[in-house]
Amino acid sequence: MDKVHKASIFMLLSAFSFSIMQIAVKYTAQTIPVAELVFMRNFVMLLVAGAITIKNKKPLYKDKKNLPLILGRGIFGMLGVFLYFQATKYLPSAEASVLQKSSPFFVAIFAYITMKEPMSKADIISMIVAFTGVLFVTKPSASGFNNYAIIALLSGVFAAMAYTCIGMLKGKEESHTIMLSFAIVTCICMIPLMIGDFKVPNLKEIIGLAIVGICGMLGQWFLTFAYMMAPAGKVSIFNYTTVIFTSILGYFIFGDKIDLFSGIGILLIFIGAYVAYVGKNKVEVR
Repeated sequence: MDKVHKASIFMLLSAFSFSIMQIAVKYTAQTIPVAELVFMRNFVMLLVAGAITIKNKKPLYKDKKNLPLILGRGIFGMLGVFLYFQATKYLPSAEASVLQKSSPFFVAIFAYITMKEPMSKADIISMIVAFTGVLFVTKPSASGFNNYAIIALLSGVFAAMAYTCIGMLKGKEESHTIMLSFAIVTCICMIPLMIGDFKVPNLKEIIGLAIVGICGMLGQWFLTFAYMMAPAGKVSIFNYTTVIFTSILGYFIFGDKIDLFSGIGILLIFIGAYVAYVGKNKVEVR
């Protein structure tokens, strides 16, 4: 099995892990405040990444000049997760997932602005198709947009800003530094939000919180392994299988249903992702 196939498997494992996390979030968020869930989502990663950093005697950062980007990755990532969990509480699982997965399209825009990375015709076409899909899912009307759909879309925007920071840090800092900063910033920022609104979980809620933390950490690690083994353009398309997994689980566990407009929107976002995937791979072959 070559590296691309192995990376694809890791990406599928990441997608499945994140889908289990999302279902656990939707279940537990009905009784547990979102801030608690976000804290637990990164607390497990904080323990694991911190232990690895200490064991390998690695520094928290290589160059002070990179601290603003490291901090930015943490803040934007934290905002992305918080908004994603908030949207997941109220939206059908598939809608929240696919809107959050719009982040790669925003990454292309931010990378063009900050790093002058060129956008191909395939990138532009994929964005037009995907954002048309976003309009179908968010359902704009005379009275406005679906507010929780907008929150889910904003989670994708902040995730894209976090990924852009990672791209700007590539080759400058260790991956463990970037992951650990994300975990530290998130946990610190959630503590004030939990004060006065903390709920002592019962046994079922403890299990839900544990699943959120463990699956969130596993999803992040599998994602990292996938991108370390193969170029992003070769495996990124498999990240969208999260939407398929959450759709199936959401239907059987919560009875989530997708209406016609949302279904068309999800399909268009998938098509946009596929166009971008094919375009990137054509460039790599050349």
